[in-house]
Amino acid sequence: MEAPTRKGDTDQCWTEPHVNQSLLRQYYFLSSSLLIAWAPTRLRLRVKSFRVKRSAPVGEYKLSEIFAGLESSSALLKVFGSRSQMTKIMRHLKLRVERGDSGLWLDRDTGTICIGSKHLTSAKSDFLYLDVIHVLVHVKQFLEGRELYDQAFEYVDRPTELEAYRTTVAEARRVGLDEDEILRYLRMDAVDDFEFGKLMEKIGVKARR
Repeated sequence: MEAPTRKGDTDQCWTEPHVNQSLLRQYYFLSSSLLIAWAPTRLRLRVKSFRVKRSAPVGEYKLSEIFAGLESSSALLKVFGSRSQMTKIMRHLKLRVERGDSGLWLDRDTGTICIGSKHLTSAKSDFLYLDVIHVLVHVKQFLEGRELYDQAFEYVDRPTELEAYRTTVAEARRVGLDEDEILRYLRMDAVDDFEFGKLMEKIGVKARR
């Protein structure tokens, strides 16, 4: 994801607003030392094994140290083609926790997944899961040698982004998010209403009037 900013709601129980990201960044896409724990997902999430380690110092980790249970995701199995291929790739993926409120993105120079510490500690679990799906589509594209930042296309027209968004929306529906929740997840501050409408039309999400 090329780090668009997005609006989100606060989860009353966990106080988890979906955190803004910057569309202008040219990258794709936890802090108490005494309270390091796996935060439970919302009950609606069908990937019941998905867990997020909400608190850890800024630094670099294995992806699986921060996000557990991804091997149970049928969406990722489809993205990577086989369980053995998915396991092989994800075993070597790194995640860098950085200071700030940026969302999840892929550093195109290193292939490292990055996340802002505020986003990691406060984003809704279901939204965070969808962020992971989105960025791992970009990882697959990166490994295939595809151009993630093809400047011949606007952001909302870029083939790599449309593929990632369509995969993410399909998984959002599968795990039980309704269309309003999907719209809240996708709402991007840095994209005007016209561009947002274009994106929704291209990825098959009906924007509410």
